[in-house]
Formats: sequence, structure tokens, C-alpha cells
Amino acid sequence: MKQALIFLGIATLGNITYHLGQKTISPTANPMILLMAVYGVAFVLSAAAVPFFRDTSGLPWTAQVLSWPVLVLGAAVLLIEIGFLLAYRSGAILQWSGVAVNGASALLLIPIALLVFREAFSLSRMFGILLTLAGLGLLTRH
Repeated sequence: MKQALIFLGIATLGNITYHLGQKTISPTANPMILLMAVYGVAFVLSAAAVPFFRDTSGLPWTAQVLSWPVLVLGAAVLLIEIGFLLAYRSGAILQWSGVAVNGASALLLIPIALLVFREAFSLSRMFGILLTLAGLGLLTRH
């Protein structure tokens, strides 16, 4: 679990950087051009990091990237990126946008987690859901 916490810390740092970048990006530039540039940078950084990660699949790289989960993830990333970009351009508030989206996503993923992935459910998680709903309610009040 300790290793997972380190990786979640890295994701948290990335999420903070992500929202700051989205909020401060040029409001007049074409959003699709911006996303192509952002993913160009991510591609170069990913390519540079490849030697630091072992490939244990034994599959050729084409088999690893040409699969339906990769295509779905690519479409999902585009929806997340354009959603936040346009939300911030239309005046969304930095302090609650990420929390609201992540909270709503977590709540909507619960049935999938339970039914498809057979993940465990508990009373403490039920209280977490109730707190999330309360928090979302408070965040959306003006």
C-alpha cells in the first residue's frame, strides 16, 4: 500500500499542475491545437521515460497500443481535457471544478465497481459516499 500512496502523490502533483495549466492556458487559442501541443509534449516525455519501465507483457508494442482499452482511454482523455478547458474558459472556478468532477465521477463509478469488477463495499464506504454527496452539494451552492 505504501507504494500506491507514493504513486497517488505523484498523481496529485500532476492533477494540481494540470488544473493550473488548464486555468492559465490562452483563452483565445484553438482548443484542439492546444490539445495537440499538450499531447505532443506528453508523447515526448513518455518516449523519454520508456527505458525506465520494464515491459513484462511479452507482446510487441503494436499489440499493446492497438487495443480497445487504449482507444477508449484516448477518447476519455480528450473528453476530460476539452471539458476542463472549455469549463475554465466559461468561468468555472479553480477551487471546486476538479473536486466536483472527481466526486461526481467517483459516485457514478460505484455501480460499475460493484457489478463489473466485483469490488467490496462497506459501511465506511457508504459514509464516504454520503460525505461526497454532501460536499458536492456544498460546492455547488453560491
